Amino acid sequence: MTAMPLPRRATSRLNDLLIAPGASRMERWLSYLTAVVGAGVASAIGVAAGYPPLIVVVLAALGFDIFGGAVVNATASVSRRFHTGATAARRQMIFVAAHVHLPILALILPAYPWSTAITLYIGTLAAAVLVATATPTSKRPLAFTAATGLLVVAVTILPAPPALAWLAPLLILKLLLGHLLPAPGTR
Repeated sequence: MTAMPLPRRATSRLNDLLIAPGASRMERWLSYLTAVVGAGVASAIGVAAGYPPLIVVVLAALGFDIFGGAVVNATASVSRRFHTGATAARRQMIFVAAHVHLPILALILPAYPWSTAITLYIGTLAAAVLVATATPTSKRPLAFTAATGLLVVAVTILPAPPALAWLAPLLILKLLLGHLLPAPGTR
């Protein structure tokens, strides 16, 4: 039996929701490819770590979102969506604040420490406030400064199970370097 393709309108709406309106073919292709690979990698890591099936499914969803989102947030189409208009900084902050992945993971998986989840969530949110409200010329170096500091803290100081050590670094890259930095030429 052959799978029935989604109607064009539904596909367009899905692309607009998961990537951004007006995403190019290459942006869509790279975003979905990376998301699917991320779901597979996260699932394989969860299975290898011996996590229960429900946690493996959660990790697959996180892998899809975080891996794919790191690419999506670096696209010109997302920059047009989040970096233009009078409410750009507000939209950027809402997007970052909505990424409660680490606290939710700590809630459902006792092996992920609350101290790590809360510290990285608050640190990422504070860095996002600084970057989103900075002048255009200081956004990029400020985002890289914050990401560098948070990455070092995430991989050297804060405890995390080895199988979940990829989560915080990729989330930091996705949010601070991908989402908060506009693509060249975005106004």
